[in-house]
Amino acid sequence: MPRFGNHSSRVDLQVSIIVAVLVALSFICVFSFTYSITYNNMIDMLKARTDSIYSFIEDKLDKSTFETIESGDDAESESYRQTKEQLETVRESTGVRYLYTAKRTDDGELIYVIDGLPSESEDFRFPGDAIEEEITGELDRALADERVYPNDIKDTGWGYVFVSYYPIHENGEVIGAIGIEFDAEAQYQAFRMVRIGTPLIGIVFGLAAIVFARFLFRRISNPAYKDLSNTDYLTSLRNRNAFDIDISNWEAEGAAIAGAFVIDLDRLKLMNDRFGHSFGDEYLCAAAKLIEQLFERTGTVYRIGGDEFAVLCRELDEDRAHHLMSELEDKLAETALGNDMRLSLSCGFAIRKPGEALSNLVRRADVHMYEMKREHRGQKNRPRNQEAKPSA
Repeated sequence: MPRFGNHSSRVDLQVSIIVAVLVALSFICVFSFTYSITYNNMIDMLKARTDSIYSFIEDKLDKSTFETIESGDDAESESYRQTKEQLETVRESTGVRYLYTAKRTDDGELIYVIDGLPSESEDFRFPGDAIEEEITGELDRALADERVYPNDIKDTGWGYVFVSYYPIHENGEVIGAIGIEFDAEAQYQAFRMVRIGTPLIGIVFGLAAIVFARFLFRRISNPAYKDLSNTDYLTSLRNRNAFDIDISNWEAEGAAIAGAFVIDLDRLKLMNDRFGHSFGDEYLCAAAKLIEQLFERTGTVYRIGGDEFAVLCRELDEDRAHHLMSELEDKLAETALGNDMRLSLSCGFAIRKPGEALSNLVRRADVHMYEMKREHRGQKNRPRNQEAKPSA
């Protein structure tokens, strides 16, 4: 028979949400903190690297090239060849991907001056070639005497790069600019893995934390793993609340309940009065255990009152019901308690009629139980009445 566990499911859901939120916030905070520190540190290292190259070039660069070189025809000049060779050497020795100088002409056009790539390179730019529109903004800032750093590694389409732009000075005046471009594929992929991997790790740890928290919460708050709102504390059977809810739910669902038993524990008040409530509890628990063992494969057992039990069965007919009642009598005869007491139970059953409401089914089983109780009392009283001697 299905168990009703809305309360425990609700608590599990609440614990899961709380743990998920806490784990998510923790991972977000840790990730944001560590990622920002390491990523900013990586950007700062790249900046320091370009700064050192810039300092060297500005100190050694032939500044006259910004005045004398205007077009491709100037590529034959000695100053162009020497400066280009110098840039090529710096690029190769420092691992720079792209290194070039640029200026704004008298008519306001941004042009390349000297390209540090080999002349046979596909990306090589000749003197006087126009600067690509997508980088004119950065070069304008550099020509305005600003060091221009990227906030992030740039995806250029041909690779991931770190590009910085610097002003070139002569006598305190900006006469041109230089672009320094590093290949940052390794750095980008490393931090890409961090961006992807950290959330995945967070999800895995979050799920593990939820499972652990639910287990731990149940273990601490409810060591017996019982649905406390629907469990009778003394007998551990389903309680009246669970009985009423199951009746309502199964009625609404049209569940195939075939029959019901109602069982009453005799003489509980007498046991409490004569031997105390602790023995009364023992008497009640012994009855609950016997009933649960007898009906565990037949239906769901409930304690619906102080000394009253009910069983809802999915499969039951007259023969099976009488057989169970006979088994109950046998087990009662075999069960002995302290103080030389034996259990005494009165049991009644009802087989469900087509379309019958479950509440009415239980009521008929209850009526049958009281009929059996009266019959038992009659059997106990009859021998005593027969002992009276006939009148002379």
